[in-house]
Amino acid sequence: MELATSAKSLTKDTADFAKSAVMTKLFKAPTSESAILWGLLHIKIVRCKNLRNLDKLGLKSLIVKRKKDLSDPYVTAWLEDYRLLKTRFVDDDLDPVFDEEFYCPVAHVTEGIKFKVKDKDVVKDESLGTYFLPVQELIQMNEDGDLQRVGVHKVVYLDGKKSHGSLEFFVEFLPVRMLAHTMEVPGVYFKQTKGNDVKLYMNADDDGSAPIVTYGEDAKVWKPPRLWRDIYDSICSAKHFIYMAGWSFDIDQYLLRGEDLKEAERLSSYPAKLGDLLLKKSEEGVVVNLMQWDDYSSNFAFPGMMGTYDEKTREFFQGTNVNSMFMSMEGGDVNTIFEGQNKKMAFTHHQKFIMMDTPKKNGDGGKELLAFVGGIDLTEGRWDNRKHPLFRTLQMNHKGDTYGKCFRVSKENGPRQPWHDIHSSVRGPEALDLIQAFSERWTKQAPQLVGELVNLHRIGLGDATTLENDGGWYTQLSRSIDSRVNAFDVSVKQSFQNIKIDQMGAFGWTSASDKKAEKSRRFVTNSNSLLSYNRCLDQKKGRLVDTSIHMTNIHHIRRAKHFIYIESQYFMGSSFMWSNSSERDVKCHNMVAAELTMKICDKIAAREPFAVYILLPMWMEGIPDAAATQGLLYWQRVTIEAMYQKVHEALQSRMANSPDHGLKVSDYLNFYCLGTRETSEGSQATGVPTTEDEKLLAKTRRHQIYIHSKMMIVDDEVCLIGTANINQRSLDGCRDSEIMMTSWQPDHLASEKSIAHGDIHAYRLHIWASITDQMND
Repeated sequence: MELATSAKSLTKDTADFAKSAVMTKLFKAPTSESAILWGLLHIKIVRCKNLRNLDKLGLKSLIVKRKKDLSDPYVTAWLEDYRLLKTRFVDDDLDPVFDEEFYCPVAHVTEGIKFKVKDKDVVKDESLGTYFLPVQELIQMNEDGDLQRVGVHKVVYLDGKKSHGSLEFFVEFLPVRMLAHTMEVPGVYFKQTKGNDVKLYMNADDDGSAPIVTYGEDAKVWKPPRLWRDIYDSICSAKHFIYMAGWSFDIDQYLLRGEDLKEAERLSSYPAKLGDLLLKKSEEGVVVNLMQWDDYSSNFAFPGMMGTYDEKTREFFQGTNVNSMFMSMEGGDVNTIFEGQNKKMAFTHHQKFIMMDTPKKNGDGGKELLAFVGGIDLTEGRWDNRKHPLFRTLQMNHKGDTYGKCFRVSKENGPRQPWHDIHSSVRGPEALDLIQAFSERWTKQAPQLVGELVNLHRIGLGDATTLENDGGWYTQLSRSIDSRVNAFDVSVKQSFQNIKIDQMGAFGWTSASDKKAEKSRRFVTNSNSLLSYNRCLDQKKGRLVDTSIHMTNIHHIRRAKHFIYIESQYFMGSSFMWSNSSERDVKCHNMVAAELTMKICDKIAAREPFAVYILLPMWMEGIPDAAATQGLLYWQRVTIEAMYQKVHEALQSRMANSPDHGLKVSDYLNFYCLGTRETSEGSQATGVPTTEDEKLLAKTRRHQIYIHSKMMIVDDEVCLIGTANINQRSLDGCRDSEIMMTSWQPDHLASEKSIAHGDIHAYRLHIWASITDQMND
């Protein structure tokens, strides 16, 4: 027994040494003052006092006549070039009270947090003072070598000078080991719902030709659902309302193709063309509310740079019973005129979701709510299946729908652009949250038509409990959106709590020496018992921001035990870890790449197997050699390069400090893109190739399969599907509006030894079998 105990102890000591060596090597500090912060920073900016007045001779006093003209202070906090937070500015106040809280996930090597107090001005904001909090004040380990939770409360003199005024703040650091223990993401706007029934879709149509997938102990067979078929049937069956939000709608798109279309034309009373179908439903008395992004570059004479058909849709539904609203992104009160116009031009409403009432799935004659959410717009070029034809369907299923933006080709000559995408649907209480998300946008940007929103209680569909079904799914909704274009629920805003810093005294405050501080104290604890999120929305410049998609991605990456599978149209971010230090101030700070890297390296250090698979397009839409396309590819390359370098360094350190040898980056991290080709047999191209691209493609008959998906699967236990790409404009919260639904089956969760084997497992296998045309264990 003693020998066994000693051997076990020796093994653990060796493993701990190896892990420590790997992480030290991987995140080697640029200076001796640096350390790793991986977890959560909870920061409260309380107030400033006795600030200097920099406005008494400022430009503002010359432009606007005012009784008083004082500094207009605001506060930012930084980890090197990474901005953690920005408060609102307080007009004309040398003793501003902010009382603003921020919850900031971090995965950084840093020397500390720099607080900057600035005076907002007409031409250029001026510094009122700074304070630097060394990272070492937030780092404390227990006897086992685990990081502890550390809180710091200070009233500090700006620039170390009492004459420059003071800043009061509270910061606590919670290491990652204290976080992400639940399936539900804490501290976000929408809570988890239970009693749902979820469907997972691949492509607009899934023709059933993929290899058969069996799964589970009872060898169930995965039956792939068909998205556009289901959407058509659901719209046809709606009796009370249909809500639709999208980046683009093409009213001339047929939701059915081939034999399905012929059958509908012969037997159905409803047309398969989208615009005609919605008109017919509205004429039956069904409330049809449609929100489409208003492309600021489009007008009656020009279709716009993005080709979203907003002007065609506007004209088609004008004067009809369909309530069609076209909404641009908007600037706010703190934006200049230029910033407001740039917001409209540069950013989009990118959410894509549909809701309606529908007959109950169990066929008992009742009704329930059904919602669809994911990456597929009902517009040109999206209808496709796993066969991804190039030339062979130009006069059949893709007649009038020959879409291509990757080469200079005509619709007559082709090829069409193959389209791979992901979507989901849900019956049950989760649909109420999706309807709320729709209603909040509608209320903010179409206030004149608020009366067109259906009272769900009047039609017996407003109670979450009665909407629960036996589908066995839990779900949670998340978004990227801010208060400039969304009317957040007043009751939610009223539930925000104002943390009392003295409450943290339960952990035992101790004084901390700081010559630049009027007051300085801290606590250290191993407990996360008082960890609570006092607000469920972020803040930026005083406006409310929902960044829950970003938080949800981080949460589930941190929970991962075995593998992560991602499909995304874009993959760029975590600029603070890019190799070229001169590029780290690029505003592409989302943390997905950094979190994936930290997770992989933590597993490498622990000598545990782990894999990340990421599927991307070969290049983003656009001509490959165009400057815009090359620019996007460059930022994507530096993101991937930084990940590879960190993983490579971790592997090298592990092999130097353990018996392991021959390890490669591809054992842990892999990126893929897809292509297809077809012979000339059966080609339905009708023209003669004229452009160089057409001539080349007519010869090679090859094309990338365009990956438009926005999905993450973790350990086959949880699936994140929505509209957000892995880039800053999707995850920022103040750029593109996005929506995402996270789904899991509590009866099918992963363990420390095994992935889950429920429907998400079968869905992921179906995707891989469809791509590879084979199925084996």
